[in-house]
Formats: sequence, structure tokens, C-alpha cells
Amino acid sequence: MTRLSTRISIRWGDEPASEPTTTLVMGVGGYFMDLRVTKSDNSVDWAFAGRKETVSVSPLHCRWHHIIDSRNVFEPDEGSFAALPNGDSLETGSMPCLERGGAVTPYEEVWRTLSEGKEAGWILRRDDEAAKTITFLGRVGSEYFAMVQPEGGGPLTVQRDALETQDGKQAWVTKYRHGEASLPSLAAAGLLAFPGETAWTMGSAVDIQGAQYTVCAVEEAASA
Repeated sequence: MTRLSTRISIRWGDEPASEPTTTLVMGVGGYFMDLRVTKSDNSVDWAFAGRKETVSVSPLHCRWHHIIDSRNVFEPDEGSFAALPNGDSLETGSMPCLERGGAVTPYEEVWRTLSEGKEAGWILRRDDEAAKTITFLGRVGSEYFAMVQPEGGGPLTVQRDALETQDGKQAWVTKYRHGEASLPSLAAAGLLAFPGETAWTMGSAVDIQGAQYTVCAVEEAASA
């Protein structure tokens, strides 16, 4: 199943809830990509990608394994979820809080699903042995993420493209970019989709602009 979600608020300990970021998370199967941009200065608050593990279903408890991480923190984090009356989800747990010097602090996050299962999606991974970098690319419907980071940590480059309709024509538009590394971009390439995208299968090797990637997760859109 594919999913796009956004965070509505975060609360640390007994502090009031707030939302200092614009956060968008895409999930495809057991993989995810997460981009959080600080509203005040448009910097990267947090960008990471990796594998999602469902620890339990009732109650829902998940663990996220960070394979790349802009904060260079690679220990898994986890949280429990409960449904709210308005349809949002409340995530609770404990994790390091930057504003408290990295002290592990209880938190509450409210999440809102933007789409679930209605759109096709995929997440790809490339381990470049020569450059010693790890790259993740992901798409769910009209959202596209690309992230690359040196193996073991270091500066992370991230880009977000969105598919928009202008003058009756669809085109990808770059909505956010941070970092210096080169990344495949649907917007820059002037493509609506990568060649062969609809035929990709789990675990297969695919060519993206001359580089080989592995399909970590791929899902078709749910039928109406």
C-alpha cells in the first residue's frame, strides 16, 4: 500500500503543541521517505529514509530503521498510534529532542493522511560503491523525493518535485532542494515518468539516467 501523510503538530513533554515544520512523508510497502522543512528559514529540519517495521498491529506500534539521515542518527526510532475522532492519528513515544540538548523526551505527534492506497508508488535504492554514497528515490502519485548521503553519514542532499497542471499540461516542478550533490529529477529531465516505471517489480534492477537502482518497494494504485 502507498501512503502520503503530513504532520499537524508535535508536543514535547508538557509543552504546548506546535508545528514548526512543513512535513511530508511517503510510504510504499515496508519503506518510507520523510522530509521536514523548517517554516521559519526553509532549512532542513530532518530528512531521512529507510525501512518501516510493524512491531504490533493492535495497538499499532511501528519502528523506523534510518538508512540515511540528515541528522546522522541511525538508531531506529519507534512509536505507537491511536486514531483520533477527526480521523487523524496520534503518535506517542520518546526520542532525542534537539531543543533539549538531545535529551530523550516523551512526544506526541498528530498525523493526517493525505492519500492511502489510491495512487501508485515506488521507492528505489542505489548503493554506489565508487562514490560510497546511498541514494533513495521515491514517488507516490504526484510527489517525488530524492535523497543522497555518504555511507555512514555526512551531508545529505534532498529534492522534492511535485506534478502540477499548468495551462492544461502536466509537468513536474521542483518545490524544494537542499544540498550540493547531483540527484535524478523528473522536473529537470522534463519527464512525466521514468522509462519503464509501470513495469517495475520488487527487487528488480532498473536504470535511472544511466545508474542502476534496486526496487525496494512498488505498489499499484488501489482499484476503485
